[in-house]
Amino acid sequence: MKNLKISILSILIIIITFIITRQFLILHAGFKNIEIPTKESRQFGNMSTYKWLTVKKLSHKYNISQQEIFKVLEIIPHKDDENTPIIELMKKYNKTPEEMKKNLRKIIENHRNLEGKKYE
Repeated sequence: MKNLKISILSILIIIITFIITRQFLILHAGFKNIEIPTKESRQFGNMSTYKWLTVKKLSHKYNISQQEIFKVLEIIPHKDDENTPIIELMKKYNKTPEEMKKNLRKIIENHRNLEGKKYE
């Protein structure tokens, strides 16, 4: 009876060890496949701010009206566009990434110019 219990426990230990080893190898292979993002690869990827940045957030961050931001982005807004991520607006209004980047830079530069004038 004692030998039977030891045999069953030994088999369970072997099975559990096998399962843990297999899961570790799968996890390790997954980590090896992760590529370090470069400046080029993250432009509009999952790590990009375009994925989550909205006109409403830009408005609060730079203290600019939402209408002014839409004007700079060259977009005539529709209902709830202020809560739509920039990348979705780009697709919705058929804008190129270069256009959106150029227009977003205008917003940032205008903000910097205004901030600089405050301290003069």
